Amino acid sequence: MKSLPLAIWICCFAALSLQAGDFVLVDEYKNIRGFAGVDKLGNIYSIENGILARFSPDGSQLTFGKRAFGPVTSADVSDPLNIIVFFGNFGHIVMLDKNLAEKRSFTAAGLMGNDIADVICHSAENGFWAYFPGVFQLIRFNDRGQQEITSTDLSLDHPQMGRVKYMQESNGRLFVAADQIMVFDRHTNFLFQIPEVNVSVLQVVEQNILYLRNSHLVVYDFFLQRENVFLLPESGVKNFFVKDDKLFLQTEVSLKKFRFTGKFH
Repeated sequence: MKSLPLAIWICCFAALSLQAGDFVLVDEYKNIRGFAGVDKLGNIYSIENGILARFSPDGSQLTFGKRAFGPVTSADVSDPLNIIVFFGNFGHIVMLDKNLAEKRSFTAAGLMGNDIADVICHSAENGFWAYFPGVFQLIRFNDRGQQEITSTDLSLDHPQMGRVKYMQESNGRLFVAADQIMVFDRHTNFLFQIPEVNVSVLQVVEQNILYLRNSHLVVYDFFLQRENVFLLPESGVKNFFVKDDKLFLQTEVSLKKFRFTGKFH
């Protein structure tokens, strides 16, 4: 599926459903400032001062850092048994187990010679994706750091793509947040794009892409090409995560968890 005509997109964006439900504050975490996500077990992760921290529902806390690799800049915690930590300043990647103990690590030179990845994310079978801006390529690595799938030069095939800021693999598709949201299959074949959506983070749940727009959470069904828009209960939101009926919102002050009495999708 290619880009839709602008008129159709305008109609889709105009057909907003009403927000049926309320946000109820459940908890506030004033010690979590660098929210990085929530895993399937309900653990909350943050990155602050270059250190990855995990806050468990039982109140325990674990941390991970590696001074020789520099500060942790991002982490993919979608699989709590195989957490991927990215040291973006030097392009190094570390895989952690459920106790935040190091399983294996990969240096930038070992992955791609002189090029350093900009963005990484988890992939099926304990692999990971990395985007290399020097060659404009998406590359999938297995859990041993070996290249398995390499895209073409995306600057030639998709010059409108712009800078890649975030990626997530879901159900055999790779969702890329750049100057628009672009979607590829597991072999980096282009599927479709959502124009005029320039975001630095997104979340994919089933057939829905979730992202922030102004003071709203947008839930876009890419099969039906229809969006639901929810007014956020907080202002100044820097990051978000939806888990079942819970909405996590990170502001400058704290991380808040809300329960939504309706349905997101």
